[in-house]
Amino acid sequence: MRWICKPIIEESLSGDWRQSADNALEELKEKSTLEERKKYLRSSTAAAIWRSFYDSLPEELTKKCWYCEAEEIRSSMPIDHFRPKGKVEENEQHDGYWWLAFDWENYRCACSLCNSKRNFEDTQGGKGSHFPIFDESHRAMSPSDNPNTEKPAILDPCDPDDEKLIWFDPDGIPEPIARATDEQIQKVNNSTTIFHWHQKKICRKRNVIRLEVQRHVKNLSSVDPHTVLLAKTSLRRMIKDTEMLSRAAYVYLSQHRYIKDVEDILSQGA
Repeated sequence: MRWICKPIIEESLSGDWRQSADNALEELKEKSTLEERKKYLRSSTAAAIWRSFYDSLPEELTKKCWYCEAEEIRSSMPIDHFRPKGKVEENEQHDGYWWLAFDWENYRCACSLCNSKRNFEDTQGGKGSHFPIFDESHRAMSPSDNPNTEKPAILDPCDPDDEKLIWFDPDGIPEPIARATDEQIQKVNNSTTIFHWHQKKICRKRNVIRLEVQRHVKNLSSVDPHTVLLAKTSLRRMIKDTEMLSRAAYVYLSQHRYIKDVEDILSQGA
């Protein structure tokens, strides 16, 4: 997972889209029963709002899943509602954050495996309607409640501090950073389960990233200037936020930061 800059999203949304989202919310508010609301949220009108949001985003924000950073290996990119719109698995009394269904700040671009429930031999997960928080007494239950008082117990790609909590072992398996607090450990572990981050297929892909990083780092010591230049360029690109599994590349490159060229690359940022 890498940080997603919300101002870039906001700058991409047209007045027409915002008006359409506002109109959809007003129509939703007019529904008097839970079933009517759910029916509207399943309608083509609602789906069109989410699809047009996705289509409005710059390519740099749509080329990979915001949660797992995978591209083609994890299939399509639907819109996930970070706070689920229809129900909340962790609270049976909750009807879902339906009032945030057309709020772009609640949207995350997610691949099918992160967003939908899937059961595999090695992992069982999928975000679905999950939204764990640390204190249920602070759960926003209605439009009059402030969701900002909630403390999510999963990582959020729109939180600039959350990506820093993830590390990877040599096999590509996610783990919390060494200095993580108990709450941070829980956030990483919950996210690993919910988003299938420990699935064998994507862990193997991270391991390929590790080996590629090692190869480029080795080439930094070449006597051929062109080889060194290619290695620096490749490493700079691998840790860019827009690249597939860039957090894994950053983690594995960080293990070589005692090398001056590597430290320079890391200090220049992604």
